[in-house]
Amino acid sequence: MSRIIKLTAAALSLLALSGADAIAASPPPAPTATTGAATQITYQSAVLEGSSNPEGAATEIYFEYGTTTAYGTTSSPVELGGGTATKNVSATVTGLAAYKTYDYRLVAVSANGTTKGANKTFKTAKIPLSLQIDVSPNPVVYGGLVTVAGTLAGTGNVNQAVALQQNPFPYTAGFAQVGNTELTSSTGAYMFTIPSLEISTEYRVINVSQPTVVSPIVLETDALAVSVHTHGVGTRAHPATRFTGTVAPASETDAKYAIQELIGTTWKLVAGGITANAPRNGVVPFKIVVHFHHGGFFRVFVGSVEGANAESFSAPVSVRGYP
Repeated sequence: MSRIIKLTAAALSLLALSGADAIAASPPPAPTATTGAATQITYQSAVLEGSSNPEGAATEIYFEYGTTTAYGTTSSPVELGGGTATKNVSATVTGLAAYKTYDYRLVAVSANGTTKGANKTFKTAKIPLSLQIDVSPNPVVYGGLVTVAGTLAGTGNVNQAVALQQNPFPYTAGFAQVGNTELTSSTGAYMFTIPSLEISTEYRVINVSQPTVVSPIVLETDALAVSVHTHGVGTRAHPATRFTGTVAPASETDAKYAIQELIGTTWKLVAGGITANAPRNGVVPFKIVVHFHHGGFFRVFVGSVEGANAESFSAPVSVRGYP
């Protein structure tokens, strides 16, 4: 014989209250954290994306990232607010190393708990190669030694073959390689030597590998080589000084020159002339006699005829006066 259990209204009410208490005692859910893609990746930065549902409680999110799954770095935290709608989030991370693989994940934190999204990875870009160049001394005296130096910067800049190219005056022939290629050092540095420059020349450096990178163009100015000697001539009554010298290169025939005297801190013109119209022993001679009683410091200024070499000065010379 079956037994029939009859529940009173009070008993039913008690059971209902017990069920409600059980539901209320369940812990509220922690926010969700879904790790998204990494975008706008450069050699030093990236934008990390993701999404999170606060599940009704005020939530703060941030990204953990680093070169291992230990991460070690976090983005600045962002307050997401509450609600129960899934919200897209992102953070820009900077100061990254070039051409490195990074691990990252989204973390969401609220009073109801912490949720960590799945781990994902991205790789930063290479630093683009670039070439810097410098020439020294500039200008250089005709026939002098010139050093062309600089650095290849960027990812993969070590032990790269680079070539020196030149385009001499009048700069219409175009650039052509001069000498052999050189390998960059452990810091990306390189250096070429021009033993004897005899004409103003444009220089640039390129890397041999692909993609080709070209340095800026620099102009190395080749200045005339001017030498001068003095010798007293005439008499006490009619004193004079003979200035003799040479100009190189030998192509600078019929060039204008000026004898200048140092007055205070300014060089003043005292005489002038034109170099010989025929070179001798690879140089162009000049000679002039200047009449004056006093002594002082003098120099010779010569302007270029062709423009292939820059105007230049001789070293100053001391001339004795007459009492």
